[in-house]
Amino acid sequence: MLRRDRICTDEQEFGEARVVTFVNPYSWLKIVQAGLSLDGFDKICVDGIALRHFLSLVHRDASIQRLSFDFTSVARLVFKRAAVKQQRGFILGSDGASNAKFLTEVVGMYPGLELEGRSGYFADAQERTSVLASLAQSRFDFIVVGMGAVMQEEAAMTLVHLGYTGRIYTCGGFIHQTAMSEGEYYPAWVDRFNVRFAYRMFKEPSTIRRYLLDYPVAFFHLALNVKNFRH
Repeated sequence: MLRRDRICTDEQEFGEARVVTFVNPYSWLKIVQAGLSLDGFDKICVDGIALRHFLSLVHRDASIQRLSFDFTSVARLVFKRAAVKQQRGFILGSDGASNAKFLTEVVGMYPGLELEGRSGYFADAQERTSVLASLAQSRFDFIVVGMGAVMQEEAAMTLVHLGYTGRIYTCGGFIHQTAMSEGEYYPAWVDRFNVRFAYRMFKEPSTIRRYLLDYPVAFFHLALNVKNFRH
């Protein structure tokens, strides 16, 4: 559940957390339907203006910022810090071509940053276990996982359970969005006017159902569970 003590309220809390995931109404609904607990995450960031407004009404004592793992928000902080400190990161997610394109684009944007990666698709469960076990024992300073709601949270928790001690962030569709736009996905005016949802529906029509049908269902369940969020 989106308990008050787990919600990441601002960039400072994000920067201090080691294992972080990002939820919007759609991903929260999928996580709840899967019966997945988010208790293993240090912080849960609120990815979306609508959900931020909802939780700000529930938690009136908290000033909650929208924090997304993209270039309109905290991704820039992660990559800038890593470039300055010459840290190594691993990008796990999307298809192979998009992952490779992402690495090229981001390294070009942040000189000094060292990134490796691979797709988020596996031949079978054995290959998935093998890849995650290898990453858990690696010396990467951080791992970004973009495999879609539920799968990326499960992968992040598996890395923790296997002993990985670096930072872990989930990122949703950030990898393929960056690859397809060859850099920053959202134009500045889209971010300024908080119409990212409309722009994404235009760029990716497959998300229209998510916003028009799944979001209302998610907020219905959120409203039913208001009492659980206050703890």
